[in-house]
Amino acid sequence: MRQKLVPLRAAACSMLGLIPLACLAVPDEDPYLEPLPVVLSASRLPQPLRDAPAAISVIDADLIAATGYRDLSRLLRLAPGMQIGQERGNTQWVTYHGLGFDLPAQLQVLVDGRSLNLGSLGDAADIGSLQNIERMEVVRGSNSAAYGSNAFLGVVNIITRHTATEEGSTVSLNLGDHGIADVEARAVAHSGPLGLRLTVRHFGDEGFSGLHDGRRGNVLNLRGDLRVSEADEINLTAGVSEAFNQRGYPGMPFETDRERTARSTDSTLHLRWRHAPSTDEEWLLSWYHARNQLRDDWFLDSRANLPPPLAAYLAALPAMRIPVSNTMDLVRNNLELQHRMLAAPDLRLLWGAEWRGVSTDSAFYFRDVGRHEREELRLFGNLEWRSAPQWLWNLGVLAERIDGQQPRLAPRLFLNWQASPASTWRIGYSRAWRQPSLFENAVDARIIDPVYGLLQQRFLPNPELRPPRMDAFELGFLGTLPALAGTLDVRLFHETIRDLIVRRQVDVTLAPGDNALADPNLIQRLLRATSWRNAADPVHLSGIEYQLRSKPWPDGEIILNHSMVRAAAKDADIRRNVAPYTASVTWLQRFGAWQSTLTLLRMGPLDAGFGFTPTFRYTVPAYTTLDASVARSFRIDRRPVEIRLTAINLLGRHQEYANRPLQQLSRFGPDKPANELGPQVWLSLGTRF
Repeated sequence: MRQKLVPLRAAACSMLGLIPLACLAVPDEDPYLEPLPVVLSASRLPQPLRDAPAAISVIDADLIAATGYRDLSRLLRLAPGMQIGQERGNTQWVTYHGLGFDLPAQLQVLVDGRSLNLGSLGDAADIGSLQNIERMEVVRGSNSAAYGSNAFLGVVNIITRHTATEEGSTVSLNLGDHGIADVEARAVAHSGPLGLRLTVRHFGDEGFSGLHDGRRGNVLNLRGDLRVSEADEINLTAGVSEAFNQRGYPGMPFETDRERTARSTDSTLHLRWRHAPSTDEEWLLSWYHARNQLRDDWFLDSRANLPPPLAAYLAALPAMRIPVSNTMDLVRNNLELQHRMLAAPDLRLLWGAEWRGVSTDSAFYFRDVGRHEREELRLFGNLEWRSAPQWLWNLGVLAERIDGQQPRLAPRLFLNWQASPASTWRIGYSRAWRQPSLFENAVDARIIDPVYGLLQQRFLPNPELRPPRMDAFELGFLGTLPALAGTLDVRLFHETIRDLIVRRQVDVTLAPGDNALADPNLIQRLLRATSWRNAADPVHLSGIEYQLRSKPWPDGEIILNHSMVRAAAKDADIRRNVAPYTASVTWLQRFGAWQSTLTLLRMGPLDAGFGFTPTFRYTVPAYTTLDASVARSFRIDRRPVEIRLTAINLLGRHQEYANRPLQQLSRFGPDKPANELGPQVWLSLGTRF
């Protein structure tokens, strides 16, 4: 029996990125041998899913491949409670249970432990390719006790394949309508204790019909795993990417969001040293450097697409061509030390410390300053105590100090009652903080004409912004269902958020000489400014979500996700920013060498959008969409080949995320969606050699 179980344990260790050889010498009762997946993301401790102090959805490599998807954000729709929208083909809005507003910042996305910029989901140098992903763990609910303020609403932890689990090389190609053309090559090589994987990818498409949203780019990613000794391993990840994304819409007044092409470049370098003197102890030292650069500049035109009264007034004035910019550089350096150990037969401990330096540089958004820097310090720990065979306690706490401010504690206490080998009940409380971003604290963006002076102050800074706090109570159930050959994961939650950060209109007072326009009414129309503020009243989120995974017949699987959320707030804008429900069902089926996948998704109405329109309200209508993928495997000269046909949005055009200034135009208004997405179809061909 022992000899049969050890390979399973080794496979689990490889999936988690641990040292494979150090994982082999384990006792028979080791939790990795449980039938449920082993996860890392809830407490930073490797735990069977039934022991985790959180609800976690696992999207593994097989499911990723079966969907045929080209984008990471689309995969996240397969987790209950995730609310994902696209303004266009190359821009995603990613949050959990809403409250994302213009720029979602409440979700922590990690790649092998390093933080990923949400804006890079489409072309991340950190990952290289979706084929490099071993699994994605989606922690549904606050996890600030493990990862700090960015994990305010949840965590997406992407774990890439260890080179020890791969061999050979792969080549794949996507070709489809709307100019879809992707090519990718992955090469894996081993030399003694060293494993290397090189990924090269080019991607491109013309976006969706009727939108200026094409994209093209290149990604280069290298991973290396070096076994120094039986107890030591060094991991290296390095990547660079460049992408060109079409943005903007025609017919915008003053061309405030004119059609253009933005250029983004990402680079990352990540080093990890693991020291595991035994299976009960591990040290992990990690350092990474990441840089995200965006170049997106254009000019406003004072005579473009104006209503008649305003056009008549400005016609008598010299034409104004005013520079604006979304250009920004973001640099992050991060150093982290983590230690886990077995303190007693029924007690496991993990502690660690993290330092992060963040630098944000933008001459447009941070006028007169240009660069803002931030230093973040974190101390964290987690205790797992099995007080009795059926009772497991998880106590976690994180202390966080940012820019020398008052330290804040994010505690979590959960109790798992494992009533039987097939069922676990979970109850717990957690507190989370979200530190305001540098953009929210310090943004000062102005539109200035060389002749007439200040025309608009788009954003005002708010250095007094308070960090939002969330107190969350959760009751959960995780059970295996032998009759359905499946599992059921249920989460009931009640969350109270205080000091939620929202965008508000504020008045601007002109100093003498700031503006040379003669008409004061025009000045006031142009000078509408906004600032990030703390909501005066608390927000309550309560509801239920569940995931049912079942294999009711041979070679078939059904995944059902459903989430219902009630947002209670005095501010109607906040309530509308949460979709009251999301639901999806995915059917995977194999027929010999054939494989098919169908996903039907229903998203409730949601006030998700970009841009501030103080007198205009718009809610994206509820929509239903269908994705499908079918594949055939065969061999050519003993070489495995797969051909796959994938389609998304098969039920027709729909809107997922609104550009509010565009939507406000008279040709759209509250009744006609302005930026609709539509079907895309592509053919994939891949081989391994």
